[in-house]
Amino acid sequence: MLSRNYVTSLFVAVVLLAAPSIAFAASATKIGFVDVQQIMADAPQAAAASATLKKEFGSREQALKAQRDAIQQDEAKLKRNAAVMSAASKTAAEQALRKKVGAFNQAMSSFSHAFSAKRTQLLQVLQKKIYDAVVKVAKNGGYDLVLTGGVAYASKRVDLTSQVLAELKKNP
Repeated sequence: MLSRNYVTSLFVAVVLLAAPSIAFAASATKIGFVDVQQIMADAPQAAAASATLKKEFGSREQALKAQRDAIQQDEAKLKRNAAVMSAASKTAAEQALRKKVGAFNQAMSSFSHAFSAKRTQLLQVLQKKIYDAVVKVAKNGGYDLVLTGGVAYASKRVDLTSQVLAELKKNP
């Protein structure tokens, strides 16, 4: 038969071992999830950033497309007429074409660099606004942890995306 002291000691040991589990269950962590890709697609700030890029770079992009089309037409014309051209005029046309291609490549590189820099700048501002909205929603909802990526599944119960979008729409 087990002694009374042994049973009491065993009971105390079980209670002490279970105490952290009981404390953890009592203070359950509240977790939420935000789909940043959906926010980037639906946020008014993302649309505004896209409009800014289009306004600032649209005309340059159209000019580059026109320049590219002109080069392609010149190449086609040179190929069509090469057989009937004199050597001197063929060489001059090839040099003119190379010069146009070089100018186009330089203009394209400049455009690409400027576009990328502006896009990065606008993206950083947008990411900050999204972060601020996520933090506000999380604090107001009493969330301990909000995940934004690398999640295989998140139920609608913990999905805060619509709340973050609503917050972003309030503060464009």
